[in-house]
Amino acid sequence: MRATVQAVMPFELHGTRYYQVIYLADGAAGAQQARLSHDMVDADLQPGEAIEVHAILGVVDGIRRAPAEG
Repeated sequence: MRATVQAVMPFELHGTRYYQVIYLADGAAGAQQARLSHDMVDADLQPGEAIEVHAILGVVDGIRRAPAEG
């Protein structure tokens, strides 16, 4: 699904970098969040960026920058 980054908060757990990403899916009424390891999220995401949120059975397994439209 396509969404917009609201906030990105890095944290470390047992020596591994993770990110909590808060995003607003296109057409959604409220924000959602996902906590993913560094290899499942594009580096340096910023609030306001368009992203593609990949999920399997409702569990987010990747967040990548959305390709430019046009």
